[in-house]
Amino acid sequence: MLGRASAAMTLDQCGRLFGDRSDEVADAMDAARAASAAAGVSP
Repeated sequence: MLGRASAAMTLDQCGRLFGDRSDEVADAMDAARAASAAAGVSP
């Protein structure tokens, strides 16, 4: 994720940017993933 070794490292480094909005961020990321999957875009 973002060039880091793991998702945990990304969250450790960037998680503080979102404060108590982590659920909102996770929902937005899930919606974006679902939209790209529906459009046939692969990671």
